[in-house]
Amino acid sequence: MVDTKAKPKTVTIIVNNSEVTLPDREVTGAEIKQAAGLPLEFKLYSRKGEEIANDVTIRIHPHEKFTAISGQDVS
Repeated sequence: MVDTKAKPKTVTIIVNNSEVTLPDREVTGAEIKQAAGLPLEFKLYSRKGEEIANDVTIRIHPHEKFTAISGQDVS
């Protein structure tokens, strides 16, 4: 008999050198920050340097790397 129940798919990514596991491959910038325990005010960047806004949905890949930094001006 074939199991017709969909198994939950989780994806583990890296945010600021820490592993973060998300429940799906399509997530928003806000969901990544929340899963990583970061404030929503932080800026999130892909490895290519592209900023990912809180309301933007992206498709993530296992072990994909992201960087989050404080949005404060430190000048």
